Amino acid sequence: EAECPSGLNEVSNSNTGQRACGRSVDGNLPGKDSGCSSVTFPVNTTYSQVCGIARGYQYSIMDAFQAVTGETIDQTYVDGLSITHGSPRQHLWTLTVGRSESFNGLQSCPRDQNPFNFSNVPEFVGNNYYCETGFSSDFEGRIAWEDPLWDGQQCVSSTAQSCKRYGWFHREIAPSQEDIEVRWCADEARSNEDFYT
Repeated sequence: EAECPSGLNEVSNSNTGQRACGRSVDGNLPGKDSGCSSVTFPVNTTYSQVCGIARGYQYSIMDAFQAVTGETIDQTYVDGLSITHGSPRQHLWTLTVGRSESFNGLQSCPRDQNPFNFSNVPEFVGNNYYCETGFSSDFEGRIAWEDPLWDGQQCVSSTAQSCKRYGWFHREIAPSQEDIEVRWCADEARSNEDFYT
């Protein structure tokens, strides 16, 4: 059985046999990256395209890009996965988690009918992100094992961007040999909010 990479915690559902990995640090601590756990994937070749897919599971309330005002790529700019390369970090893709399908505020995924949400997406992220939630009516204090993130399934609102943008991501970049870093980030304590992949 595969184990979580070093620096991540494992959670499991004994009823279904599902297992996933999440951050091992809490948010709300001083300093950059305070709410992120990081795994670096070494690259031993030159690449100019990056693609990937992730499956995640939401725990309790997540804030998508709510807390990003003034945040940089080196800080906890998102509740979700941050995928970057190089030093200094260069953005590749972000997979974020919103509060719930029915919630229509700053903690939700951007929606066509609520354009002010788009102002929370950092400039360095641009359109290179997916956002989804595991809860339809409102968040619950549990892991939403039954509704995986970033798969476009079980959408309640046709105006939610999560119903339109999901699955494999793909980026074309300048040729690079730099390692790829994936960070599991959230700005609050794990007992308040989290997600697992």
